[in-house]
Amino acid sequence: MNIVMLHYHLRPGGVTTVIRNAQRALAPQHDVRVLADFGYDDNPRTFQRRVREYLRRLPRAGILHTHNVGLGKNPALTYAVKRLAETGCVKIINQVHDFPEENRPAQLRALRQHADWQAMCYYDRPNVRWATLTTTDADKLAARGIPRGTICVLPNPVDDKFFAQPCRVDPRPVIAEYARAHGYRFDPDKPFLLSPMKVMERKNNAEAVALIAQMPGWQLVISLDSKCEYSAQLKRRVRRERLPVVIGVGEAFENPLPLFHAAAAILTTATQEGFGYAFLEGWLGSKLVVGRDIPEVTRDFTAAGLDLRHLYREPDAAALARLLAQPSRQLIAHNRQVVLRQYSLAAYARRYAALWPRA
Repeated sequence: MNIVMLHYHLRPGGVTTVIRNAQRALAPQHDVRVLADFGYDDNPRTFQRRVREYLRRLPRAGILHTHNVGLGKNPALTYAVKRLAETGCVKIINQVHDFPEENRPAQLRALRQHADWQAMCYYDRPNVRWATLTTTDADKLAARGIPRGTICVLPNPVDDKFFAQPCRVDPRPVIAEYARAHGYRFDPDKPFLLSPMKVMERKNNAEAVALIAQMPGWQLVISLDSKCEYSAQLKRRVRRERLPVVIGVGEAFENPLPLFHAAAAILTTATQEGFGYAFLEGWLGSKLVVGRDIPEVTRDFTAAGLDLRHLYREPDAAALARLLAQPSRQLIAHNRQVVLRQYSLAAYARRYAALWPRA
């Protein structure tokens, strides 16, 4: 198949990671290229001109796989894809990562500048399939009028070849140096939990910090910082109380593999996730994954065979410390095999082939 993956940009972030992983998964059997230099543009005065410009750039054969094109970041691109769908000349997979109606007020305002914005975002054509990351999102898409028969759940692929490989780099000296330079505390001789996520309110990083404050002997590394008031407040608390927490050191490494391998376990405290990579990646490195359950996300993982009964609904530092003191090798081995079977690059390629079996 000739596949074109479309996104606004390829700057570092979650969707870019998904696109790169999908490329790796599909490249052995298909011709895959990325079209991703559109940027953000919600100016209604340039709308019609942009639609015409984008239509000239979109492919006229094969499969066009869009990522989050209906989010409201660039309504002209949203409409151009719909116009292309109406021609019937291209098979289209519209993959929804986020909904503008859910906590995206700026994007929703941009779409509502157009009277037919819902028809721009949600439509039914015989050459269009819709993909969601979870069953929960599939239900939401159906509630917006998309026929069930055109919606498939296409989970994000995890780069198993990357996360399952050995790593000889010891990141602890780098973490210690970063901690000294940024006013944090880190002892390279003590174990640490890794939260492989960015500091933001929906990731609920303050809960992770609160847990560590109640767990003597344990440290926390949160890989990515952000420029927001939530992060500023959290860092003030960490430094004021001299907690064994380091924030943002992920930027000091070329890739996250050393942090995953050196961590004693992976900790996720998020309250809202589009997909939930943190629930999967750690098992590939034979690490215990602990933290807060998000049923609307994890129900797909448990249906696929993952055993996540140890995740909590309410934080309990003492229970978490007991779990970390005696991690179940059997649980880790079982969940590792499930991730390889259900969420690997090869599993993604199999699911993808089923979308257009005779494309």
